[in-house]
Amino acid sequence: MDNDKFNYFKKRLNRMASDRGTWEDHWQEILDYVMPRKADITLVRSKGEKRAEVLFDSTAITANNLLAASLQGTLTSPSLQWFHIKMRETDLNLDREVQLWLEDSAKRMYEAFNENNFNTEVHELYLDICSIGTGALFVEEGNKGYVEGGIHFSSLHISEYYIQENNTGYVDTLYRKYKLTARQAIQEFGEKNVGEKIKEAAKDKPDKMFNFIHAVEPLEDYERALGKGATKLPFHSCHVCEEDKMVVRAGGYNEFPYLVPRWAKATGEIFGRSPSYNALPDIKTLNKAVELGLKAWTKALDPPLLVQDDGVIGKVRMTPGGITVIRNDAAVQPLQTGSNWQITDLLTQQLRTAIRQAYYSDQLQLQQGPQMTATEVQVRYELMQRLLGPTLGRFQSEFLNPLIERVFGIMYRAGAFLPEPEIIQGQRIDVEYVGPLARSQRMEEAVAVERLYQLTMQVAQADPGILDIINHDQAIRMRAELLGVPKSVLRGVDEVDELREQRAMQQQMQQEMMMQQQQAEASQKNAQAMSEIAKPDTKAIMEESLAVAEEEGLV
Repeated sequence: MDNDKFNYFKKRLNRMASDRGTWEDHWQEILDYVMPRKADITLVRSKGEKRAEVLFDSTAITANNLLAASLQGTLTSPSLQWFHIKMRETDLNLDREVQLWLEDSAKRMYEAFNENNFNTEVHELYLDICSIGTGALFVEEGNKGYVEGGIHFSSLHISEYYIQENNTGYVDTLYRKYKLTARQAIQEFGEKNVGEKIKEAAKDKPDKMFNFIHAVEPLEDYERALGKGATKLPFHSCHVCEEDKMVVRAGGYNEFPYLVPRWAKATGEIFGRSPSYNALPDIKTLNKAVELGLKAWTKALDPPLLVQDDGVIGKVRMTPGGITVIRNDAAVQPLQTGSNWQITDLLTQQLRTAIRQAYYSDQLQLQQGPQMTATEVQVRYELMQRLLGPTLGRFQSEFLNPLIERVFGIMYRAGAFLPEPEIIQGQRIDVEYVGPLARSQRMEEAVAVERLYQLTMQVAQADPGILDIINHDQAIRMRAELLGVPKSVLRGVDEVDELREQRAMQQQMQQEMMMQQQQAEASQKNAQAMSEIAKPDTKAIMEESLAVAEEEGLV
């Protein structure tokens, strides 16, 4: 059965390699000029060998590096959380408990990216995409699982892997060729799982290299060809040793572990095309022009000489302080070659400008400083969005979405999140990107809200009731979201409603207490008035009593 499996994987790999063959010469040529350290596709080079000996200009290398760095800074910035997660059912996002759980989970995922080697490997991915149009990133748990080993990211060299698409145009099959020493193979797969050739080599030649194939494909493809698979997970995985012709590890994945984004893709093609394809003629011309310009410049500074036959005694001394002896009427003159290095310099400047434009270098240099206002930075981001809109959309669907899904799945299954609220169990989770470029796309909404408030406040001076037209709660929440304010800073809708109810009840109680106090004071005043009215006139009584006494002769 192992032989059948090996033959199946080997035959499918050969078919995919045949389909890829037409691309390899083109990739080699591009990498020679744009990223020479990876230019070993059709050429076999030793490790540490010089790879830039044919280059005379680094404009394309610099432009490619700038484009890759710009994409990383705007899409997956290592210094700014570039994504949030939310529930697909929008009403669930209003629940306070759900909000806090989503925010905490996204924070844990972002920390997982920064704590592992994501930022290093994703930069290599961006370099590959910008240079040859296709990149691949392998996402898996550490050897000891997520709890101990975290998540491991690996950017693959284009020479290592072969891909196929599904009916919707997404890559769902990848075969990878890689090498391990006998010692590494036993460490990776275990001695009991490897073949005899590896075991024998491990004893005497532990550093001997062996060839392996890692095949990942939809489970239905594997079962259609070989019957029941080793797992019931959506994607089947097999590691095969070519020398021993046997499977050394079989398993599966819940999500496709290889992320394969492409810059742009022509109809009917699988691999992507990058700005380098369009810029390559200018890159090659510039390299040749600089080479010729250096030769012309050298001839101008150190020209060849004309001397008369028998006019010079000995050799012409060109060193500083050198003395050349000549005969009478003899002369040593420079040879006029007709070369003009200034013309070459003008041509090179034009070519450099064209190459930088192909890589969007001038538009992507967002050097914020005293000379650039926040508005100017915003304008630059908007320009970037217009230039790279289609590419960014492909990045989101082919790279960012599956990346978040893969990392979330690994962490969720490992119990790395807090227990989710019961209300969202079994519900779908979506991703929201909040990096600099994503925020710039929504900044117009914030600007529109601020302008609306300015207009409304002006009108409110004449008609205060106009303020009722604005949903102030929604406006503030949207502005806070655009500013990247954490959800934990804002109170939930239910909490706000409860506070407002409490405040209204307190105000009502205060009003009632004031009314009761006013009524009590009024009642007291009325009682005092009635008491005074009912009280007899003491002075009149005393006068009357005195008069009676006088009449009776008592006084």
